[in-house]
Amino acid sequence: MKKDLVTKFLVILFFTIFVPFDSHSIQLSGYKVGKGPLKISKNTADFLEYFFSGGTRGIYAKKQKEPWKPGNVAISVDGKHFSYYRHPNSVTVVDNKFYTGKAITKCKIKSGQECYTFAIGYRIKWDNGTSKKSRILKRKEIKAGKTIAKLIELGFYDGYTQQISDIKKKKKINKKTTDNSNGDIVEKLKELKKLYDDGVLTKEEFEKAKKKLLN
Repeated sequence: MKKDLVTKFLVILFFTIFVPFDSHSIQLSGYKVGKGPLKISKNTADFLEYFFSGGTRGIYAKKQKEPWKPGNVAISVDGKHFSYYRHPNSVTVVDNKFYTGKAITKCKIKSGQECYTFAIGYRIKWDNGTSKKSRILKRKEIKAGKTIAKLIELGFYDGYTQQISDIKKKKKINKKTTDNSNGDIVEKLKELKKLYDDGVLTKEEFEKAKKKLLN
């Protein structure tokens, strides 16, 4: 009895000292589950509607050759990247591949960020403070096209507000790119004018080069 207590104490001590604690995740059954606030992008929300419905609902829906169910999905901490595995409706061969870990690894490689398990089957595992029971998706609600509404209700998606935010960010990036391009053209025109003034370029060569640059 004493020996068992000592062994348990040593195990707890080992994990306390040598296993790092990540405040954004919790370790559960061998895979990292997301924990804390998460706001997913519109693209991720649309994908999750596709994922939970077995590919039959949402903007990505299409006729599936073989029916499948949601397996597991990992999402990056910024909510914009994901990786997933499907689960066949009928299983004939069981393998020992660690699909939750594989999904997390693929997501990390693709996004360059930390990724954690978001859902397994119809259960959303990411703990954002809502109850476990509320994070279970019902198939009849999925079939009725209520997945996006459920994600909004749980606080994972801001819906229209998030779409507007994404559009504004995209416009800002495009404007910055355009401004940079215009700045480059002005600099090149100045360089051409200097070459012309210094007699390096003839008037004909200068006009030809300027026309090409402006076009």
